[in-house]
Amino acid sequence: MITTFFRTLSAVLLLTLVVAGCSTAFTYRHLDWLIPWYVDGYVDLTRDQRHLLQDQLWPVLAWHEEEELGHYLDILDRLETELQKEVSAEQVRSWADEVIAAVERVEQNMLNVALEFSESLSDEQLAEFMESVWEEHREYEDEFLSRTDQEYVEENAENLEEFLERFTGRLTDRQEDTLLRAAGSLRRFDSVWLEDHEQWLNTLGPLLKREPGWEQAIRVAYANRTLQRSQEYTDLLEYNTEVVSTAFAEVLNSMNEKQRKHVFAEIEDLRSQVQRLLSKRKYSVAD
Repeated sequence: MITTFFRTLSAVLLLTLVVAGCSTAFTYRHLDWLIPWYVDGYVDLTRDQRHLLQDQLWPVLAWHEEEELGHYLDILDRLETELQKEVSAEQVRSWADEVIAAVERVEQNMLNVALEFSESLSDEQLAEFMESVWEEHREYEDEFLSRTDQEYVEENAENLEEFLERFTGRLTDRQEDTLLRAAGSLRRFDSVWLEDHEQWLNTLGPLLKREPGWEQAIRVAYANRTLQRSQEYTDLLEYNTEVVSTAFAEVLNSMNEKQRKHVFAEIEDLRSQVQRLLSKRKYSVAD
């Protein structure tokens, strides 16, 4: 069930983010919070700890099924309805805002699980966790900052194209040109994101020494994180999101009949997945 939870969450959010055109901005914003829930990739856990983590996740899974699956259906319904007509960049942006709000609700509940579970970790395991996260940060630095401006444009264009084609099928030359122009208009965000990420790790590390009141200190730091971001970070994110939203609106409005059928088929497939989960929950409750 845990695997199904993450698969369904990721699938619904991915479709909406792709259609919303904010995949790059979203990834940079949430990557460091979504990935750490795959804890085994960061620290070696004992068998008992794996079982404990699974047990502690059950309340979140139950909440997700009861409260969030309906929101996913609403998002998919809205997408299907609004894509029947020409869409604006503002609509595209609002879809992304809905998804970001949904992810933040999941994050908040996952944070509670992380804090509860971390009590079972030894000091050595927490040190290993931070070492792994810092190593990953350095890998991001090597990967992101080594790119030339031209490579940055080409990589963003390729990413946007690949994400979109997953749901529309093959893009036309004109649509690809639209995404390439958008990628060329983006302002580099990688160094600013890396600075923000480093600041967060520098905040988190000392708190994981688990001095009295450390859990609440992490909750406060998490809640204040976006408020403490630099004006440059905020401005770049806003500008790039607008550029990509506008480009995606243009591509969506230029879809041919085959592409439209492809998108609506993907939406229907995701709706069926969510409805099956809802049905299973209702059946389980009835038992």
